[in-house]
Amino acid sequence: MDPLIAEAVVWPEMERYSRLQDAMETAANYGTYITTGGGPDFSIGIFQMKPSFVEAMEKAWMRSGLARKYELWFDTDDTVTARRIRISRLQKEEWQVIYVGVFLRLLYATYGSNNKKGEHTQEGLETLPVYDQVRLAATAYNRGVVWAAPGYGDLSALCEHADEKHFHYALIPSKHTRRYCYATLALNHYKKIAR
Repeated sequence: MDPLIAEAVVWPEMERYSRLQDAMETAANYGTYITTGGGPDFSIGIFQMKPSFVEAMEKAWMRSGLARKYELWFDTDDTVTARRIRISRLQKEEWQVIYVGVFLRLLYATYGSNNKKGEHTQEGLETLPVYDQVRLAATAYNRGVVWAAPGYGDLSALCEHADEKHFHYALIPSKHTRRYCYATLALNHYKKIAR
């Protein structure tokens, strides 16, 4: 896995990160997500991950067969304990990095060329030029992703959203807030660091 792609994918979130806002949003998540599994779903941590995003990713990881390959397992039960552990992990930079690695490995498996048995199913994400890989990985990270079985992710559906402008830097966005294409911001950063 290319660490430069990982850095580029999270870079726009790192630029927007605020410790004060993170503390407030983490407290709100503690009050609702841990106890009920619902409520406001604020992005937290330096890479700004939502608990629901991470929960869905953990479940997909456990179904994908990658847990065994990488010896990394998650408790995906719908319990207070599992949710508390998830929120605790999201507050730690080490776990944010692990989750980005999980995200990319799962993304390349889901939108890859082969299914779980190793049979060719499509021309996958890994066959695209690196700039396209960065744009699509960033799109999936920012927008969310459908975690299909390995080799069965709809790459064309992901491509349809790569030029959308939803990302902003405002603390409280309004209809006048300037919005950016997350994939373009990530790609621009990749071009700087990959020289």
